Amino acid sequence: MLTSPCYAQGVEAQDGTEAGFTLIELMVVLLIIAILLAIAIPTFLGVSGSANDRAAQSNLTNALTEVKAQFQNSQTYLSGSLPVATLNSSAPEFTWTQNAAVPSEGTNVVSEYPVDVASNGDGEGVILATYSKTNTCWYAVDLETTPAGATFADGTGSKPFYGGTGAGAQELNSAAIAQAGVYYAKTTSGSCNASNPVTVTGPWNWGTSYSSAPTS
Repeated sequence: MLTSPCYAQGVEAQDGTEAGFTLIELMVVLLIIAILLAIAIPTFLGVSGSANDRAAQSNLTNALTEVKAQFQNSQTYLSGSLPVATLNSSAPEFTWTQNAAVPSEGTNVVSEYPVDVASNGDGEGVILATYSKTNTCWYAVDLETTPAGATFADGTGSKPFYGGTGAGAQELNSAAIAQAGVYYAKTTSGSCNASNPVTVTGPWNWGTSYSSAPTS
């Protein structure tokens, strides 16, 4: 049976019309995409932020391992015994600063600051700080001896971690720390400087892990 050309063209035109999408269908698809994006973007940002914090914590842990190794050589964290040049030489993967702020763009910059822990001038502690890309400054403090309960004056080249009579005295909330060890804190305000805990106004709180690190 022969099909007329006019009939065939009509069928093709009809098929072409049915193959398209209506405006409502397009709007529904766009709505679904918008809903998926609204769900996915916050999740992605949360995962990204968590990964950035983990990277900063990893840097801080590695830096802490390095300074503890240096402590074994001199048995003190005093700045004269732990110069920045030594740290830059022994751990060149980081850029070290002492009593100086970490720039927000410096992902591998570590600030370090020695502190007295049990007596004036003992240099038995060190505070480290580094920035995360989430604009969170993470801190770790290593105390090689139990903090003293009595106040004491600033030591040579360091500040008192517990008590004291000089700048920063009685501003570290270390009363809850009853023994030597490593403690953690974080802040989202002020400069990211290892000496910040001994110069801020008000108490500074510490936790026993990154996950329990309080925001000071």
